[in-house]
Amino acid sequence: MKRVIILAFFLIIGIAVNSKGQTVYSSTKGEKYHTADCKLSGDADNMKLDAARKAGKKPCAVCKPDEHLKDKVTQCTGKTADGNRCKRMTSGKTGKCYQHTAK
Repeated sequence: MKRVIILAFFLIIGIAVNSKGQTVYSSTKGEKYHTADCKLSGDADNMKLDAARKAGKKPCAVCKPDEHLKDKVTQCTGKTADGNRCKRMTSGKTGKCYQHTAK
């Protein structure tokens, strides 16, 4: 029983630390932070979630980054116009960011 309680404690701590260490995207002048594949993120720089919150930034109402913190994020498999692999990150099921997803 004692082992279960200790294990649960460390699991809860691990989840709390992981969510604060989550990467979000925001520009220096922007008031919002975004997921990697948000249409509104533009050329935003990556930053840690806790740093974005300390800077007074709010979550984007379009991509809702707080709801997607547990999503598995991978690099987009799409190709840019010059033939290089896209550098955007996505949590989409297709493995492609919004720019490379067929409309």
